[in-house]
Amino acid sequence: MATVNFSSKENFADRIRKIRDRLGQLLRDAAGDGNVEEAIAGMLTDLSTFKGSSAALGFTYPFSKEYTGLEKHRLSIQSDRRGSESLLKFHKLTITVGGIDSFGDQLQASLSNYIEREFADLNEDELEDLHETLRDSIEDRNSDLYKLRGVMDTESLGKLKREAKIRYLEFILANIDSNVEDRVYLQDLIRRLRLLEDYISDKDDEDYRISYEGTFVNLRDMFARAEVFDSLPIIPLIAGDLGETTDEERGERQFTFGMKLKLGGEVHIEEGSPTVLDYHLSQIASNSSEKMQEHMSRLKDTTTGIFFKERVLRIAFLYSFILGSNLDPTAANYDPRSELSYDPRPVCDRIREVLRTENENSKRQLFSQIVEDLARKNVKVKIDKLKKLLQKILKRDRIWEKHSVQLQIGVKIEEKKKGIMERDCDRILEERTFFRSVWDGKKALKYIAVKERHVDSSYLCHLPVTIAFEDLRYFRTDDRQTFSMGYDIVEGKTLPVMMTPALQEPSCKNTYDRNFKQYNLIFVPYKHERLQNEIFSGGESHKAFLYRVTFSLLLYICLWWLLELVEPEIFVPIVRLHLGSAQDSSQAEVFMRSLSKILAHLLSDKHQCNAQGLKVGDPRTEKYRVTNALSSLYSVLPKVFKFSDYQPQLEKLAIIVVSSKESDASWRGDRKLSTLLGEGISIEKLGNGSIRLEPLYSFCTNDEHAQMFQRPVAIENAVAKLYDKGFRHFLYIAKTPYSSTLNLTQKDEQEGLFFMSRPVMQALKEGRNDIKIYPVFYDKYYVVAPKKTQMSMYVQDTRDLTNLVADSSKQVVVFYNLFNGIKVGKEDDRFYNGVISYATLLGDFYEGVLDDQDINMGLIYDSNGNSLKTDILQYLTLFHFSRYEKSGKINLKLDPYENIIGDDGVGALSIVPHSTKKVEFNLLALLTEARRALNVQKGGRS
Repeated sequence: MATVNFSSKENFADRIRKIRDRLGQLLRDAAGDGNVEEAIAGMLTDLSTFKGSSAALGFTYPFSKEYTGLEKHRLSIQSDRRGSESLLKFHKLTITVGGIDSFGDQLQASLSNYIEREFADLNEDELEDLHETLRDSIEDRNSDLYKLRGVMDTESLGKLKREAKIRYLEFILANIDSNVEDRVYLQDLIRRLRLLEDYISDKDDEDYRISYEGTFVNLRDMFARAEVFDSLPIIPLIAGDLGETTDEERGERQFTFGMKLKLGGEVHIEEGSPTVLDYHLSQIASNSSEKMQEHMSRLKDTTTGIFFKERVLRIAFLYSFILGSNLDPTAANYDPRSELSYDPRPVCDRIREVLRTENENSKRQLFSQIVEDLARKNVKVKIDKLKKLLQKILKRDRIWEKHSVQLQIGVKIEEKKKGIMERDCDRILEERTFFRSVWDGKKALKYIAVKERHVDSSYLCHLPVTIAFEDLRYFRTDDRQTFSMGYDIVEGKTLPVMMTPALQEPSCKNTYDRNFKQYNLIFVPYKHERLQNEIFSGGESHKAFLYRVTFSLLLYICLWWLLELVEPEIFVPIVRLHLGSAQDSSQAEVFMRSLSKILAHLLSDKHQCNAQGLKVGDPRTEKYRVTNALSSLYSVLPKVFKFSDYQPQLEKLAIIVVSSKESDASWRGDRKLSTLLGEGISIEKLGNGSIRLEPLYSFCTNDEHAQMFQRPVAIENAVAKLYDKGFRHFLYIAKTPYSSTLNLTQKDEQEGLFFMSRPVMQALKEGRNDIKIYPVFYDKYYVVAPKKTQMSMYVQDTRDLTNLVADSSKQVVVFYNLFNGIKVGKEDDRFYNGVISYATLLGDFYEGVLDDQDINMGLIYDSNGNSLKTDILQYLTLFHFSRYEKSGKINLKLDPYENIIGDDGVGALSIVPHSTKKVEFNLLALLTEARRALNVQKGGRS
């Protein structure tokens, strides 16, 4: 990653200001004899003029409409009611690892015993030299011993998650009647996953070394990774980090997750939506000459070619082992039970032998044969049967009994040829290590094993582990609330921006002439055909990189210059016209979409801004699409909520959302740069008891990590601005930062809290001791709704939510869950519903900085007289409602932070390929640095 680590920031800033001045002069020249300030002022339009009785292509929208009958229903998590009464079911995974406080001592003792046992024939002096080497290794943080400890710390949880996926399949299998015919397919999947683990441990390392087009991989290393099974059509996924707690007295660390199943759904790509099976098989071979030409082209790509070749090898071997069969389920004499007798190992031995040769044509023929065999044996039929069975089972009413297994995870010694231990005394003393190379975490994974808990001399050391699954149910209560929502845009001004393919495109011209020509707007055309045929035609290239950077800088500086001429806090809607759909867009349109969202975030530092695309053509779906698109575009405008049975007490609440995205890597971790980004939202009680909600501004800066997680100036400034406006209560929200380590190396726990660390909280409170900051983490987990349940629901009783994360130290507390019942996204996700979970931290995390009593009163305590918690959670819920982006019945938006955080957030959309191969570039970081340069001469806002 390389973006803004310039050799001379002063030189960059000077050039940016020169570009600004030149563009400003060109814009003045374009105004002719007129005054450009007056021209821009004349383009401002009252937002109220966009009001209409219904949404229409253009900017017309029913802003005067009051959305009545909005509802939220309270749920309760209970275990003493019948499953048939439940609305939602959730499968919770808990992984508990013991012995973390004594692991170092155990490792030292094991190595001491190893010396005495393995080198018993040495004399006393030689043995003492070995023991001295051991003592030195314990003290040396750069030793292989400490590195091995680090590998166990960072990689063990991944191995345990992988084991948990297979155990979850066993948990499901135990709840399927033995006489169900298609049950055999689940049995067979479990059998083969276990068989694969044995297979890759059966021979020496060299026997597993395979290659494709000059890229070598070791199957043992590849299949030791936690995520290796995730490309299978049907496999459990761990989705949602709900909590991580440490019991120091018992030496235990516990992790809580949500479980869901990947069910062979669709993969949305530019060419369409193939199933998971078809998508992955098309990566390795195809009957289409066009597809094979694309395959060969990807092999030669200097940026992604290595990863593609590794993927081909992984899919070919994994699919052959797990899905391959000599049985056809459509045959007349087919017996499903025969699947359990099929042994994939001989076939995979032959595959491995071909992949160990240097004959690339033979390998491509092999890949084609694998695809043909899977098609000929109708593997899709078995996948579909298993999918339907799992969906049926997961929707059943009966509550499953809790299931747990006792395991251990540790470092395997193995046989002499392929083990981790060094057995040459001279080499140990010379190189000062007892191990073969272990510091590469991924390659050391093959030496970390999870087994049933028992005494086992093949382990150097191990930790006890418990993996547990629970079937939790959510029940509806009689507690519900109704309210209304409306827009509040009485005095707002607006200046729209339109980004569109040049009007030589007939469909774009027709849309513009019919629907947008009458509006005052800033028009940004681009030559779509030229971009596709010349700039982006060869995939990622130096030309594509230069175009992205140049176009982004010029457009941002132009918009910045023009908007500096108007008063702040106008509404700037950025509308894009698209020739293709979101699932079928050209690279040019994908770039314009990303850029518009980056610009919207940057311009929101002074104005209200949002970006939205509109697909031209297809009048059959136009009304529906336009209403949804405009609802999304206007979702950031102020809204007012009214209640008939609720009187809030809290005058003002501010929500601050924070995230970051790396911009410049560094071999020194504390010196790497990232872009800190976020937004501030105000929620205020009005005189009549209604509640007004308004996004105030965004922020972003480029900072070193040492600065960002100690004293982030941008967040301090956001808090200061809101403080000056009278805000004293702050919900401070970030994505769950759980570390996924066992903490065996005893790092400072504050390091893993990032924006939520004690130094950050201290900086935010400095000089403002009267404010209350409520640190909040959020994440999403998934539930099954057996019955159609499209309504907004919540769980806020802390006693209920302790079922999600049981923390005896009461340091991690889940205090709120929200659910909307709407199924969106890929086919797998449409079987599940998402739930947003909010948690906070108590105890010594913020000792001396934040008062636990304040956090308890604001988020935790459920006493009848605690109006503060009631108001804060009510305001948070209204924020979810305010971001809903669809027409029709209004429900809460499940993830109102997706414009900042996540795969479609502005941070993720900012990352583009650099012209230097294998390097990425952060457009938001570049434009943030440009803004700093532009603002310096204007008085220092940055």
